[in-house]
Amino acid sequence: MTSFPSIGGEWAVSLAVTGFLLAVLPALPSKRTWARTLAVALGMIVAVRYMRWRLVATVLPESPLTAAGAWIWFLFQCEIAATANFGLTFAMLSSTSDRTGEANRREHDLRRLPDGDHPRVDVFLCTYNEDLEVLRRPIRACRNLDYPSFTVWVLDDGRRPWLRDYCAAQGVNYLTRPDNLHAKAGNINHALSRTDGEFFAVLDADFVPEPNFLMRTVGFFADPTIAIVQTPHHFFNSDPYLANLRLDDMPNEQHLFFDVLQPSRDAWGCAFCCGSASVQRRSAIMGVGGVPTASVTEDILSTLVLMRQGFVTRFLNEPLAFGLAPESVSAMFVQRQRWCRGGLQMLFLKEGVFGPGLTLLQRLLFFPLDWLVQTPARLLSVLVPIIFLWTGLAPIRNAHLSDLINYQLPVIIALLGLIGWLSDGRHVPFVTAGQSLLLSFRIVPTIAATLIKPFGVPFRVTPKGSGAARGVDRFARTSAQALIALNVLGLLINTRPETRLIANPDHLIAAFFFSVPNILLLFLVVLASRDGRCESAPAPSSEAVDCETEDGKSFVVVMSGVSAGGAFIRWPRGQAVPPSLKIRLPEDVAFRAVAVGVRGDDLELRFDLAEKGVRERVLPWVYTMGPGTIQTRPSMRRLAKGIALRGFD
Repeated sequence: MTSFPSIGGEWAVSLAVTGFLLAVLPALPSKRTWARTLAVALGMIVAVRYMRWRLVATVLPESPLTAAGAWIWFLFQCEIAATANFGLTFAMLSSTSDRTGEANRREHDLRRLPDGDHPRVDVFLCTYNEDLEVLRRPIRACRNLDYPSFTVWVLDDGRRPWLRDYCAAQGVNYLTRPDNLHAKAGNINHALSRTDGEFFAVLDADFVPEPNFLMRTVGFFADPTIAIVQTPHHFFNSDPYLANLRLDDMPNEQHLFFDVLQPSRDAWGCAFCCGSASVQRRSAIMGVGGVPTASVTEDILSTLVLMRQGFVTRFLNEPLAFGLAPESVSAMFVQRQRWCRGGLQMLFLKEGVFGPGLTLLQRLLFFPLDWLVQTPARLLSVLVPIIFLWTGLAPIRNAHLSDLINYQLPVIIALLGLIGWLSDGRHVPFVTAGQSLLLSFRIVPTIAATLIKPFGVPFRVTPKGSGAARGVDRFARTSAQALIALNVLGLLINTRPETRLIANPDHLIAAFFFSVPNILLLFLVVLASRDGRCESAPAPSSEAVDCETEDGKSFVVVMSGVSAGGAFIRWPRGQAVPPSLKIRLPEDVAFRAVAVGVRGDDLELRFDLAEKGVRERVLPWVYTMGPGTIQTRPSMRRLAKGIALRGFD
C-alpha cells in the first residue's frame, strides 16, 4: 500500500508558492504595475516549470502512433493551448488602468463651458421586442440626463404603435425602419442617417443610465484619438446562474470581466466596445462606413475597425448604467452563444484578427482564445478522469503522485491565488468554474458549428421581461447527472480488486483528487440548470406605489426595500396590519402581496405572483427599483449555505 508523501522535497515548491501568496502578495500594491508583474512572473515560472516536466518526462517517451500515446500527445497539446491562454491573460493583467481621475478633470472642464458650447449627443435606446415594463424607466432616465445638449431617440425595430405613442407622451423621439436588416447594427446605422449629433450614446432597451452618464464620458473625446468610451455593465438583478444557486449578491463573471479584465485591456490600449453603455464619436464611425454589420457582435468589431484607423476605445470603470442580466438559463445561453459566435467570426472577417493593419499585440489580445480554448478545456477537464476510470487510458504516463505534487500542484495554487489577488478577493474560482462548465454544454456545440459555418445564423436578442422563458435546461442537467454517475461508478469500480482498471495506487489517488472536485462542479450545474424562485435580498428603494386593501380602500405607500420575492413598505405605527394588499403598477398591472410581519416602521410583504402572466410583468418593474445588485465579498460559509438551501429547494 502506498503511503501519502511526507512533507519533503516534493512539497517544497507548493509550500514556497503558498508562502508567497499568503505572506508577501497581500502586502503588495495590487494596482501598481511592478507588483502585478512580479506576481504574474511567479505564476509564469511555475507554469513553464510544469510544462517542461510534462514534455521531457511524460510526453517524449511516448509514441504518438499508439492509442495511449496519441491520447497523451493530444492532451499535451491541449495543455499547451490552455497555458498559452492563461499566460496571455496574466501577462495582460500585469498592468491596469484607472480613468476616474481623468474623468473628474474632463467633467470639470465640461461643466465650465458656457451654455450652448457643449457637444451635442444623440442618445439611442435600442429596442426590439421588450415590454413597456422593461422600457419605461430607461426612457425616463434618458430623458432626465444631467447634460445640457442631448436628444433621446427610441430606436424601435419592433415597429410598435403603442411604443410610438408612449414616446410622444414622454417627449422623446421615436424612430423605426421598414425592415430589420443587420439587426442592432442596422438599427443604429439607420438612426445615424436621421440624426446629426457630434456624439451618440448606445443603450440597450433595459439599461437605465445614471444622471451623470454623459458628463462622465463625453469629456474624454477632447482627445481626438478616442472613438469610443465604454463603461461597465452593472445589473439590477443577479445573473441566473448565481440566482439559481441562492448566491444572488456574489460577484459574477461579468464583474470579473469589467472590474479586472477590461481595465487591464485598457492599460494596453486594447479595451473594446461592449455595445450598451457606450458613447461614440459620430465622425469616426461614419468614417469607416458606419457601425460594422459583418458580425453578430458589432461592438467588438467596431473597435477593431476603428483601431485600424488609429482610434482607441477607452474604458471608464464606473457604474454609470444599470441593465437587466438574463433572467433565465435559456436567456443566458442565447446571449453567450451570440457572443461566442461573434467572437469566432473575427477569425474569418477581413476586419478581424488576421486582417491587415493590426500590431502583434492587438492580434493576440483580440484572438478568441477564451472561446476556442477555455470553454472546451473546462468540459475536457471533466471528461479526462472519467475516461481514465473507465478505460485505464492515462492522461499522463511515467508520473507518480509525488511528481504531481511537485510540478502540477504549484501551478494550481499559483493560478488560484493570483486571480484572487488581482480581483481584490472578489472572485471565487470554484463558482466561476461551475458557470463555465454549465455554459460549455451549450457553447461547445456552438463553437464547432461556427467553425464549420461561421455565418448565416441570425442575430438573436437576449430575451427580457415576458420573453425570458424560465424552466429547466434538460440537456445540461441530464448531461451533468450522467457525468456524475460515471464519475461515482468509475471510482467504485476501481476500488474493487476484481473490477479495477487502474492498478497503480498513485494513479487511483490522483484520479480521486480530480474526480471529486468535478463531481462538485457538476452538482452546481445540476442545481443551476433549473431556474429557481428568483428571490434575492431586498435592494433599497423609495418608490411610491398604489395599494388596495381587501375591503377596497386605496392609498399610496412608500417602499423602503424591494426584491423579486417581496418588499418592505412604510407602515404607520398603531394601524392594523391587513392580511394582504393588492399592489397596482402603471398600465393596470395588479398583484397580491401577503403581509408577513412588522419590522419597526416597515411592513414586510411577500409577493404572490402565481397568476398567469403576472410574474413576467412584475419582475422587470422590481429589478429597476433599486440601484442594482449590491455585491458582497465571497465567503465559504455563505457559499455553502446558499448551495445547501438550493439543494433542498
